[in-house]
Amino acid sequence: MSNDWTGERDRALDFHWRVPEGILASAGVPACPDRKHDAARRSILAAVCIAADTAPGEGAWISYSRRRAFYANQSRYQGLAYSYDRVLRVVDELLDLGLIEEMRASPGAHLLPNARQSRIRATPDLIHAYRDAPFEYETKRSRLILKDEAGDVIGYDPTRQTRRLEAELDRINAYLGTVSVTMPTGDGWEHATRVVRARNDKRGTWACVVPTPLPEAYRVFGRGRWDRHGRLYGWWQSLPKGARKDLLINGEVCVEPDFATLHPRILYAARGHVLRHDPYETGTFPRAEGKLALNVALNAKTMNAAAAALMDKDTWGHGWDYTRGLLKAVVARNAPIAADIGADRGIRCMAVDSAMAVDVLKACGKASVPCLPVHDSFIVPASKGSWMEAKMEEILTGVLGAVTRSPASIIG
Repeated sequence: MSNDWTGERDRALDFHWRVPEGILASAGVPACPDRKHDAARRSILAAVCIAADTAPGEGAWISYSRRRAFYANQSRYQGLAYSYDRVLRVVDELLDLGLIEEMRASPGAHLLPNARQSRIRATPDLIHAYRDAPFEYETKRSRLILKDEAGDVIGYDPTRQTRRLEAELDRINAYLGTVSVTMPTGDGWEHATRVVRARNDKRGTWACVVPTPLPEAYRVFGRGRWDRHGRLYGWWQSLPKGARKDLLINGEVCVEPDFATLHPRILYAARGHVLRHDPYETGTFPRAEGKLALNVALNAKTMNAAAAALMDKDTWGHGWDYTRGLLKAVVARNAPIAADIGADRGIRCMAVDSAMAVDVLKACGKASVPCLPVHDSFIVPASKGSWMEAKMEEILTGVLGAVTRSPASIIG
């Protein structure tokens, strides 16, 4: 089997959906008395079928690991059936049954630049067998996720802080579960049994989402710390921004107010300044490029890394001199926070904006305002747009004041 492949990032194997037990035989899958092995089979079958749904005719792949160490502490997030032995046994079984195909990575290939893990996908026979079958949803066991420096999911020991964060997230999800989301049909939208595709008119591409029975969010922290990152994620965030405006929230057309220039404003406050100008407008380069450059640089550890990240984007199309010139112009435009550009401040700003999002959702729950969070913006019924903008401004004013008084968490 070859490990030479390129293209878009594969979907990661997860155990959040299962093929119903009663239809296993329709694909020639024999009965199994081992309940955890059976659960692993049904989850992997569902995962590869959903991947096929997301890109019909293209044979979308699922990536999975063949490293034992990868599965340490994963049961917290995926359930007890998700283990090294079971995943590899099920993959071998489904290969023997002719229900999946595999491209296996060489040992250690995951350490190479731009390398992929091993990958599997559904065969046409499997897709046909379960073509119109609805799958069972298995909610995330823990919606509070911790990642290490490399971005890999790691386990954590319960503490007072993690229990507080988990309880807070449970309350948010109980509230989100009361929000009704309706996606339109017709031009620009395609509905299948398990997925919905929406066209990105700006790029001419299609985004695909796998809606859960009720809206729910999970929260991701980074660097092995509970004061880094912390943003909320839900399936609706994968819809193109232009498509999100077509959603109906509790049956009503929606709006999506946002916190404009949020990270620059946080950093200006941490430096004792108030941002009163457009930080993306350099006067020399297009504003859209200035915005992209500043936001990339705030998340980069060095200016060279920021330039490389920009040039690595497929749509960038500029050389080194142009890119470096743009970054210098962005720094000059934002002299009060020059020390924060190319200094890895983004992950700290995310911790602030994620806490703000939690505060917004708490306020919405208290006021019975339906809302879906999208990091620094919030989808609400149009009739609640003015209320939401006022509440967001109130929360932002309080946070910027707190950052000014105690800047160490951002620039310390």
